[in-house]
Amino acid sequence: MIGIIKGFRDEFTSRVLSSVKRISKFIGIALIPILYGVTCLIAFWNPTINLGKAPVAILNEDKTVWVYKNNDMENFDFKIGVLTDKNYKSVDSSISKDQAIQIAYEQQNQTLYTNAGTMTISSQEDIANHIFKFNVWDVIKSVLNPKTDENIKDEDYVFSSPELKEDMAFSNIRYISYESEIEKQWKGKKYYVQAKIDEGFGEYLIKQVGSIFNKNSLPQSQKANINIWTTFERNFIFGYYLNSMMEMKSALIVKGIEKFLGENIPSAISNIIYKNFYKQVTYTPTKNEIVNRSQRLGFIDNSSITIEAGKQYVVSDAKNTSTDKQISSANRIFGDVSAEVTKTNDAAKNTNGILTNTIANILQDPKLQTIAKLLNIDLSSSKLSGYLAVLNDNSHIINKYFYDIMHGIDPFTDDQVMWINIDNIDKLGLDKKVELVIKLLITGINNSPVDNLKFSFKTYLPKINSLLIEKTGIDLKAIKPYEVFASNTNTLNRNAVTIAEFTANMDKFAQANNFASQFAFLNTATSKILDQIQHKLFDKFKVVNIEIAGLKNGIYGIGIGEFFILIGLFVGTFMQTFIYDRARRTKKLKTGKWYTSKTLLMLTTGILQVSALTIALSFTGWIAIGSAAMFSVWVWLLFVDLIFVLTIQGLWFLIKDETVSKVLIIIYLVINISSGWGTFPSFMQFEFFHKISFVAEFTYVLHGLGAIVYGVGEHGFNTTDTLYIMQQAGILLAFGVFFVLLGLIGARNRNREIRFGSFMGKHVVDGMNSLGMVKELGDFQSGRKFFKYNWNKMSDDIYLELSQEVRRLHPFEGQFEWYKKRQNDGVYPPNETDMDIMKRNDDVEV
Repeated sequence: MIGIIKGFRDEFTSRVLSSVKRISKFIGIALIPILYGVTCLIAFWNPTINLGKAPVAILNEDKTVWVYKNNDMENFDFKIGVLTDKNYKSVDSSISKDQAIQIAYEQQNQTLYTNAGTMTISSQEDIANHIFKFNVWDVIKSVLNPKTDENIKDEDYVFSSPELKEDMAFSNIRYISYESEIEKQWKGKKYYVQAKIDEGFGEYLIKQVGSIFNKNSLPQSQKANINIWTTFERNFIFGYYLNSMMEMKSALIVKGIEKFLGENIPSAISNIIYKNFYKQVTYTPTKNEIVNRSQRLGFIDNSSITIEAGKQYVVSDAKNTSTDKQISSANRIFGDVSAEVTKTNDAAKNTNGILTNTIANILQDPKLQTIAKLLNIDLSSSKLSGYLAVLNDNSHIINKYFYDIMHGIDPFTDDQVMWINIDNIDKLGLDKKVELVIKLLITGINNSPVDNLKFSFKTYLPKINSLLIEKTGIDLKAIKPYEVFASNTNTLNRNAVTIAEFTANMDKFAQANNFASQFAFLNTATSKILDQIQHKLFDKFKVVNIEIAGLKNGIYGIGIGEFFILIGLFVGTFMQTFIYDRARRTKKLKTGKWYTSKTLLMLTTGILQVSALTIALSFTGWIAIGSAAMFSVWVWLLFVDLIFVLTIQGLWFLIKDETVSKVLIIIYLVINISSGWGTFPSFMQFEFFHKISFVAEFTYVLHGLGAIVYGVGEHGFNTTDTLYIMQQAGILLAFGVFFVLLGLIGARNRNREIRFGSFMGKHVVDGMNSLGMVKELGDFQSGRKFFKYNWNKMSDDIYLELSQEVRRLHPFEGQFEWYKKRQNDGVYPPNETDMDIMKRNDDVEV
């Protein structure tokens, strides 16, 4: 054991601790895992939150028009249209409001002409109050962050959006309205996400929306769209995220238009629901009446409450019997929720409360037809009517659920048996086998002799809730029950409250469920419903076209495979430095020719590497990009290999110590991996990595390769992609020239070291003086203040004796004094024990 420790000590002190140079190299090698691991870890820490930094352009070809809009939500009457003359030609927006009204409005018959049809408007004043200029860009701009300086033109300003989803907002939005610039940038290379608004889009959209509420027939108008475009070509993962983030659609364009169309509508709908709800649930007795405690909670002595004539109350429930002399169940919210009623097959009809009656009346409401038309639904053939019918058949179950919630009862604990009605299940359009299974299952539940198998919330609500969470994300358990029928008149009663008490209790109910008030809850609910209606509206008209170029080849193995290919090619080129060396084997060879011969050696090997790699790719899924693209990939990789050879060769020859040179190559590889656009675009990373991405060759290589895979691979050879690839090639050539110059400087120094023992002239002079080389010294020294040495006057041959003397006088590695003293302590020098392996690791030195 002592011998092993002694051997380790000797080796470690010799190879690591014997000099400053060796300690430095040891530290450098020890830090390589940190260099690669920690650098990449920081570089890719959380780039997805910066997706919004992508350059975005809104290209607006649309024109401004005069629009009339009036939302009469109380009567469900929504009027909107672009002002036109009698021939339905839109009014010029450059004229004044009064002139526009005079052209579009016939005062005698109170007719306003719009592209959505004629509208009956009582006065010019009414029109003037609801008319305004409209341009789609103004609407979109209204949902972006306000400009910090209104004096800057929109075309010169960089817009940003509010947070669209958690930690995601667009921060680099440009507006383009000039026709020549739009033509230049559309589907170009500068902007990663583009939205082009066609001419006439505003008119077309308003006509489609307005005509839903107008019965007049209109001439056909030319369709116009918003076209949203992005591509996998810039960066695969960027395109991958955009493809899966349809929020981009609403975030860029639709959100603004929806805000315009739905302005104040959620609040108006909330007001309507609020008023109608309280109108429906409020009961005003004509004489004093007695209301017993809620039937579900049982009867207790002294729990009855007297409601006074002429005052407004809200009453929960009552048994629906012919002998009941109290308030009719039709005037109570929940009607008869007794077990005797809810477990019968006609429970929905017999419950007879306000809630169940309202659900039944929806089917006959003419407003339903208008909503269906808005959503492009044919109720006569749609499954929606079937779902509404099934809902109506089982409204007692919905009724009972809300009863529990509003009485502070957790529905999940309610074991009251209820009947499931499936009379209209055939209207759902289910597969007949599925329908039969459901019928058998429900019949078994309804007629089960075991009460625990019959339908009750306690038995089936957990399963229903799990399904809702999976399909919709709605969690019924998150709704907190709250007693809203608590009466100050009699605390034992949970059945009748004054309208003021009910309103206050409903606010507390909303607050228990994290809403400021019941009205805030209504606003949230109606906004979400309106969002769905508006999205359906856009889906119906298909006014937003989304194109993601390169989607055909948007396969992970192709997209991220580009990055892996480059890493493999760079490392493969780097590994050549382990089989080739920097030695000079040809006599009287000048530096440039010597360096070029070394470069050709690596390049020849690189051509074989690239060709073998391309053939191997052809046997994988990469063949899907097509033969033209595969040929282009091969040619591009040959060019890239040339750049990699020049880069690695330049760094390899730059430093005298080969180990340090190779560390520089690894550092540059880490720069390329962390900042070269292989995973995420550099603008999504920390600012440091974005800045150094401009000196990473991978950045330009991947841009060119992406243009081949997602441009040529999808459209074949084309001018746009060819010019772009040539641009990237030009940048890479500049890198190549830089590293060639760097390599030639290094090669000149390495060549001088081979010939003279050092590239420093004063060291060579010392060697010549030591050897008495008077003639050579006279030729070598020039006597000039600058360029003191005549290197080119010397023979191209190697001065072997001189080089040895120079190395003796000026050793490259100086050892510590304490280590020099150890040489007399029985430590063998390596050239006496294993010279061949230590020097070349080959059997024969060549």
